[in-house]
Amino acid sequence: MARIPFADRSGLSPQTLETLEALPDIGIFRLLSQADGSFAPFAAFTASLWNDAELSPRRRELVILLVARLAGCEYEWFQHEPVARMCDITDGEIAALRELDLATFGDEERAMLELARTTFDRGRPSDAELAAARQALSDREVIELQLVVAVYAGLAAIMNGLDLELDERSGAEQLGHDERGPRLGD
Repeated sequence: MARIPFADRSGLSPQTLETLEALPDIGIFRLLSQADGSFAPFAAFTASLWNDAELSPRRRELVILLVARLAGCEYEWFQHEPVARMCDITDGEIAALRELDLATFGDEERAMLELARTTFDRGRPSDAELAAARQALSDREVIELQLVVAVYAGLAAIMNGLDLELDERSGAEQLGHDERGPRLGD
């Protein structure tokens, strides 16, 4: 059990309950709903990085898996590995991320992943790292990538810091889908 219990639904606001109903029924959302006043806006913001971003679902999931690996967060990895497969990320690419072998990826994705790694590790990429990423991504995608790193690094800190146990199964099968791929909160 996590170091802080999941929220008691009977004490949650209607907005939080509605948000929980729209999301996969997994531990992280039940835990985060303890922050009753912040949960729905946070979930909406996170969903915007899935549903409204220019950054492709494939690239988002590559970044999330990289962050999970860098943070040593098995919960985040467990939840996102099946989502990554839904976004056409291969078993070989997943294994490469697990080993931090970014050389497996093409130039554009490698530049993007290096930017994500640097953002996670140091916070500030070098001019060369940023320039390489900007060759592969639009400025909007660069900002979205950095938001994904920030959100999922923060979530990993919560998951690890509060000893969130793995769910029996991933929430991936509970996600909505559209032509781009999996959607969050639909």
